[in-house]
Amino acid sequence: MGIGIFWVLMAAVMLGFYALPSKYVKNYAIENTWGAFWILAMFVVPVISAFALVDGLIETYSQVSSSLFLLILGLSILWGIGNLLWGISISKIGMALGFSLLIGVGTLSGSLLPFFMGSADKIGTPGGIVILGGIFIIMIGIIANGKAGLLREKFENSEADQTNIDPNKMRNGIILCVIGGICAAGFNLSYHVADNLGHIGQISQEQFGNQPWIARIAVMLPSFIGSGIATVIYFSNQLSKNNSWSNFKVADSSKNLVLLLVMAIVYCASLIIYGLGAYDLGPLGTSVGFAIFQTGCIMVANLLGFFTGEWNKAGAQSKNWLFAGLTIMTIGIIVVAYGNAIV
Repeated sequence: MGIGIFWVLMAAVMLGFYALPSKYVKNYAIENTWGAFWILAMFVVPVISAFALVDGLIETYSQVSSSLFLLILGLSILWGIGNLLWGISISKIGMALGFSLLIGVGTLSGSLLPFFMGSADKIGTPGGIVILGGIFIIMIGIIANGKAGLLREKFENSEADQTNIDPNKMRNGIILCVIGGICAAGFNLSYHVADNLGHIGQISQEQFGNQPWIARIAVMLPSFIGSGIATVIYFSNQLSKNNSWSNFKVADSSKNLVLLLVMAIVYCASLIIYGLGAYDLGPLGTSVGFAIFQTGCIMVANLLGFFTGEWNKAGAQSKNWLFAGLTIMTIGIIVVAYGNAIV
């Protein structure tokens, strides 16, 4: 279990850092940067990795029913839609509230739903009750974190900015973000279906001798492709709408694509490592692991922001809420881990 938690936390750290190279991308519009990134992250990197590393990939998939593949594809498309809705919603409600809402709703739905997809009998056990309690504690920490972000934005913005807030825009943004958080949980649910119901990882390991981490690539490849379909369609439309295709011909394009490829590799690796951690955590790994993974991501993101000066101008009250939220989330992780140990 300790190894599983280590992998999940490492995955969270990697996911917290993956977007760093995007700061050095030049002369690209948003749709160029993220459209190219999603193509690399959802198609190029995982497909090449799967066919290069996984023995018996096609033979493994041939043993999984088409109905399960359709379910995996549908859930992963929801994951892609969730990412897009979050990007749209933060322009309406701000990064602090948007990030906390997405992570909070995604953690709640992505951690609880796997219980009802093959592990419902575990809910009433002492370990299951402790895990649910830990998830509740994590949610309190995420709410405190969101409060810190809102106080920071209020402290940094002028009174004039506050009076110009459109309540309809805020309401619509919150609705989109909540829907996006529910959809984004499709990532964890598609992995759960592929590994726990489709047994893709088990088949890959036992019949074709793949190592657990390589088998996770086979488990996640259909999810990457499903999410990629949603995101690539959206960004292709944005590139055409804004006449941005020509940006790929700028002088910095080769350097930009290398940076985006690095981002894609780190992003994919973080999710594969998460899958390895969930596998090591046992039958409830997708519930326990996802709660720890999501919490770790928000903690890393906030700590990075704190140490890079994003909170320098925030008031003392917002910083107090920030550290309170981080402390509560840490307690929640410990409780969830304990529950998994006794389940």
